[in-house]
Amino acid sequence: MRDWDLVVCGAGPAGCALAAKVASGGGRVLLLERASAPGQGRDWVVDVAGGTFEAAGVPAPEAADLFEEPDATYLVTTARDLMVELLPSPILPVRNALYVRRLAQWAVESGAVLETERSVLGPLIEGDSIAGVRMSALSGEMVVTASITADCTGIGGAIRRQTPPGWRVCDGLTPSQIVLARRETRLIDRDSARENIREGHMMDRARLDRIGTQGPYSIETCFLDIERGFADILIGVKPGSGPDAEERFAAFLAERPFIGEKVFGDGGPIPIRRPLDTFVADGLVVLGDSACQVIPAHGSGTASALLAADLCAESVLRALETGRSDRAALWGYNQGFMLARGAVLAYYDVIRRHADTQDVADLNAMLRTGVLGPGEVFSGLFPEVPRLGFKQLVPKLRGMMKVIGAMPGIVRAGRLAGRTMDHYIDYPPLYRPGRLEEWIEAMPRGAREDSVG
Repeated sequence: MRDWDLVVCGAGPAGCALAAKVASGGGRVLLLERASAPGQGRDWVVDVAGGTFEAAGVPAPEAADLFEEPDATYLVTTARDLMVELLPSPILPVRNALYVRRLAQWAVESGAVLETERSVLGPLIEGDSIAGVRMSALSGEMVVTASITADCTGIGGAIRRQTPPGWRVCDGLTPSQIVLARRETRLIDRDSARENIREGHMMDRARLDRIGTQGPYSIETCFLDIERGFADILIGVKPGSGPDAEERFAAFLAERPFIGEKVFGDGGPIPIRRPLDTFVADGLVVLGDSACQVIPAHGSGTASALLAADLCAESVLRALETGRSDRAALWGYNQGFMLARGAVLAYYDVIRRHADTQDVADLNAMLRTGVLGPGEVFSGLFPEVPRLGFKQLVPKLRGMMKVIGAMPGIVRAGRLAGRTMDHYIDYPPLYRPGRLEEWIEAMPRGAREDSVG
């Protein structure tokens, strides 16, 4: 008999939610975290669609877990010569560390056993199945066996990356599929901030999202609240595009000496490619950043992680009830996520890769002419496929005429994105040998390439 029904590697949003749900369903669950306590990593603000918590069946953040919301948000051109006010956001700003601690407490109260300061070294593979994990201990390497192992270890994919290529879950990431981000909340000198707000290119009680600061997929965001005495700053850049996020962040602060010490914040790489082709193998499920379930349009992954945990828990409990842990028994999680979320993430991956082929001037021109506007940004945040009615289409047609040179590429990318989304909706409903490979082989031409022209 295995030590555990489920061992969950990584106590982030996906891992904690999965552990809580399976434990509450009667499973023997071990939750492993490499830090000394859940929530110590990635202590920054994460943006989560408000309806996610109810849809995923997880506790909603309490007031103490939520961050301040701005009165307005503006998309700003690189040269700061145009600001476009965005639609009221469906997004809730959540303090990640506080919310993760709440989810971890929920997991423990549900019956999961939490062990901290446990570094997962890799999978325990027996034949063609995962049988548990290898992890570090004071006495050296330690082995824990489980019927099912969940890789929730983040972008590193400590379990999945060490599986055989034929299992189709060990995909690596190229630099173009990663964004480097740093987000911090810092105290400010209120009087100095009032005097220098114009020179600092800021607005009180407003969030300014400046695009194209270092290539087309880059952002410089600041939300200033003088009365409450803080600035929330986000920098995102692609690897190899110039200074990294840490350097850009330091330069931002140097230009604004009224911004002082850090209250909380963190930084690191985020995967922005489409989801893995499969999230399951015999004895293995993969969730969250490890599964590349992040929204490619802007790099937020908490909502996807929580939704994945809900779908995964259902499949894991059903598999445990029948005494199985094979890929076919876990396949419902695969197909459910691809239909509910994966298809639209794949859509935005095509759009993201097309944007990478543009230059910053094209991006700014689309914002100035209205081709890129509040509606498109709103859809990307949620995410959902943009729907244009006649009233929205007419003014955009005028804008399209002003950026006519960029339109053929935009149209091709839109068509490819639509075909790719349809392909994900047609994901195999049941597992059988060879069917996944057939689905991968039938992927629309260009959907698997590094760039879209």
